Amino acid sequence: MRNPPLLKFLAAVQMHCETAATLMRASELEPLDLQLSVAIAEDLGFVENTGEIHPSLRITADGWAWVTQELAPFRGLIRDAARTGGVS
Repeated sequence: MRNPPLLKFLAAVQMHCETAATLMRASELEPLDLQLSVAIAEDLGFVENTGEIHPSLRITADGWAWVTQELAPFRGLIRDAARTGGVS
């Protein structure tokens, strides 16, 4: 993987979209680190503002494409874990 912290941040954005968790809680980042992560992800075009209070950000198509590329080496592992009951 080229950027595990960015992948973790995008996972937090998705959790924020799917649950009542705030982005700060989902990401487990301090406020300044969270601001920096948001700025980097926005600059890369991986997230965009929703204009809503919750969820405040969402992953863009470019962000999903990057996540898919980053996780590609793990496809076999994920498939095997799902087949053997290791992933629900």
